[in-house]
Amino acid sequence: MKQLLVPVQFDDASGKLVSYAGSLAKAIGAELVLLHNTGTTTLTFTQQSRAIQALRAFADHHLNRHAHSCYNQFECLVKPGMLHESIKSVVQDYAVDMVLMHALPVAEHKQADNDHAAAIMHLVDVPVMVLPEGKDYQKLKHLVFATDFTDRDPKVLQRILAFATQAKTKLTLVQVYTLADKPQLSIMNQAMREVEALLNSKKVSVRLLEEEDVLEGISDFAERERADMLLMATQDNYLMQRLFSNTYLKTRAYHTQIPLLTFRQVKRKPCSGCCANCKSKTKQEVIPGLVTLDNFKI
Repeated sequence: MKQLLVPVQFDDASGKLVSYAGSLAKAIGAELVLLHNTGTTTLTFTQQSRAIQALRAFADHHLNRHAHSCYNQFECLVKPGMLHESIKSVVQDYAVDMVLMHALPVAEHKQADNDHAAAIMHLVDVPVMVLPEGKDYQKLKHLVFATDFTDRDPKVLQRILAFATQAKTKLTLVQVYTLADKPQLSIMNQAMREVEALLNSKKVSVRLLEEEDVLEGISDFAERERADMLLMATQDNYLMQRLFSNTYLKTRAYHTQIPLLTFRQVKRKPCSGCCANCKSKTKQEVIPGLVTLDNFKI
């Protein structure tokens, strides 16, 4: 990953986000693209120039506060309108490899607003990383990828391995399943070994884990493993909205305290989230009774 996009508003939360992004970019050898949307329908050349100067000053302040963490490999962009109106073109025009945003809470049974990370994830094809508000950067040592070994995309797996290699971290892939899935355990185990052979790395480990609740099982596993970041591959934003719902944020679940990196993956199995994606799909062949990350109810 060479280009990291960070949407910025001139507030304390954005300052923390920029600071984290700078430390991450420095650690993995990437550059930052900082984007500010004015919220206005038009933007004159003079207004844009002044806003770019302000954005650069804002970034300089938060990226270079400490001598040991100085970072100046960034570009500043200012666009009219809202983030969701421009992010797709910015990602394409600037060859962005990842978007970094804050993990703001989503009210139960409500859709995230158009500029929320969960909504932005649905607009771009690149991975979206969401950070707990106020999260300080810590060197990445262990990534946990919560996955379904039986519904995999080799290209996505290779992208995740490439990121772990770039960040010089250990990578653990885990599939959490429930008691109802146990009859399919041999199928899952075979699929897990195939993934292990595909990735073929000494820094990669794979696990199958039985838990009563899939999402809580993932969070508990990440905590036991002391994961620095949780990774997931999903085809829509339903899971992200659930992960950062007010319910989980109030309980201070472990996954709400570490960064979450989501990759887009077209799934062969429909989810149970009642989202527009799944409603529009035709019936597909599914392993009977198997519950997956994109196929569970919370």
